[in-house]
Amino acid sequence: MRPPSDQRAPVSRSVVLRAVLAAVLAALAIAPVADAAKSAKGDTGLFVSKGVGRQIFTGGGGVLYGTVFSGGSLVVADFSAARDVRIDSPVVSTLNADGSRTYVPAPGTKAKAGMGFKITGTLYRATVVGSANVNAAGVYGRLQARGKGTLSVNGEKLRWNSPLGNIGKIPRDLKKMFQFALTGAPPPAPPAPPPPPATTPTTTTTTTTTLATVRSGS
Repeated sequence: MRPPSDQRAPVSRSVVLRAVLAAVLAALAIAPVADAAKSAKGDTGLFVSKGVGRQIFTGGGGVLYGTVFSGGSLVVADFSAARDVRIDSPVVSTLNADGSRTYVPAPGTKAKAGMGFKITGTLYRATVVGSANVNAAGVYGRLQARGKGTLSVNGEKLRWNSPLGNIGKIPRDLKKMFQFALTGAPPPAPPAPPPPPATTPTTTTTTTTTLATVRSGS
């Protein structure tokens, strides 16, 4: 028989069951989060880019936003089939011959304030020139940065002036147009609206009734 100091206190069965149940519930709670992160990984991404030079993002989904400072510009070309690109900016844009739109900070804008912008849509190309901050969340596409600046993609620090792969996963039905947009070519003209339905000429028939008066002779 062991001395009293060496004897272990009996563990209640209910305590053991509660511990096991707590571990199972914790695993069940973590599993959906892990599965969601695994399924979302690679579908979309985010980046934070800041510097002076030329930043070109080609893609869509989520939101692209940032600030263009004095002396810079933003040009947006819509490559979506539905022409669903939306651009929020405090300045009025200029429509270019190729269908793209140019935004520049308004005259008198303070150097540190700049011009804010936000872009959403299925597929577009945004070209930012000058000093600017360009950020994105929940997007797919590719960023090209030339000049001097800092860049973080999905939390990983990368460099400007180096080839960058795609961010996220390009939807299958957009891959062909996405590759076309990467070339820098202008967006294709939107499809012509369907012709109006043919109208059937209306024919009016007029019926004339002649009443004859018959007189009887005596």
